[in-house]
Amino acid sequence: MHSNEIEVDISETLEDLGRRHFRLIQKKAGFRYGEDTVLLAHFASQMASRKRRILKAAELGTNCGAASILLAARRTDISIDGVEVQKDAARIFEKNIAINHLEDRLHAFCCDIRELFSGEMDTIKRASYDLVFFNPPYYVPGRGPVPDHTDETRGRMEARCEVAGTLEDFVTAAERLLLPQGKMIMVQRASRLPEVLAHMSRHNLEPARIRFVHVRPEKPATLFMLSGHKNGKPGGFQIMPPLILYREDHTYSDELHSIYVDEGE
Repeated sequence: MHSNEIEVDISETLEDLGRRHFRLIQKKAGFRYGEDTVLLAHFASQMASRKRRILKAAELGTNCGAASILLAARRTDISIDGVEVQKDAARIFEKNIAINHLEDRLHAFCCDIRELFSGEMDTIKRASYDLVFFNPPYYVPGRGPVPDHTDETRGRMEARCEVAGTLEDFVTAAERLLLPQGKMIMVQRASRLPEVLAHMSRHNLEPARIRFVHVRPEKPATLFMLSGHKNGKPGGFQIMPPLILYREDHTYSDELHSIYVDEGE
C-alpha cells in the first residue's frame, strides 16, 4: 500500500498529530485515541533503552496505530510490530503506516494476542523483542460501562472492555515476546494496579518504574504508567514524580503541554 493510494473514507477523519508532520486516520464513530495514548507513547520513548542498534518493539492492541506512530515519531531508532484483533482497525493502521511513509519501521498484524504462537504467525516470534508496550482495555465486563452492541460502537467497546483479551492475556503475551531483560511498558487505570502487579509476578516481569497520573494535584491518581523487566532482579523499583495534567483553570499543565507540543523526544 503506497501513500498516494490512500483514500480517507467518509466514515473516517484525517488529523495532524503535531509531530514530524505525521497524520492519523481514525473512524468517526469507532475508538479514537486520547490522552492515555499520548502519555503511553511519551513514557515508552523515555523508558526504552538507547543502544547503537535499532530496537525491536511490539505494541499489543494497536487499534488504528496512534501510539505506535507517536512513538515512531519520537524515536527513530525503534521498529514496531503492531498487533490488532479488529480487522477494520488493523486495516486503518496499515493505512496510517503508509500515509506516514513508515513501511520500513512499522508493520501491522491482524491477530488475537491470545493466538500469537498458534503456528499461523511465523513473523512474530517468542523472546525476540526489546520492548513490548500496550494500553489494554480498562474495564472487565460487568465492572465497567454496559457494552453497546450496535455496529457503530462495537469497536469502541471492544477497545475499552476485555472482550478479546484480559489484562493477564496482555501481560502473558508481553512476557512471551520479550527478550530476557526486555521491557514491558503499559498504561492502565489506577484502580487496577494490584491486578497488574499480581499478573507481572506470575509471569516473570519485575516492576521497575511507575508514574501516577493525576488530573489535578489534589485529586487521586486516575492512571499509572509502569515499566518492568523480564527476569529482572527485585530491589530497584522507583516511584517517579507524579504527572499532573491540568491547572485549576482547566488548562494544560506545563508538562502536559510540553508532551503534546515539544519537538524533541
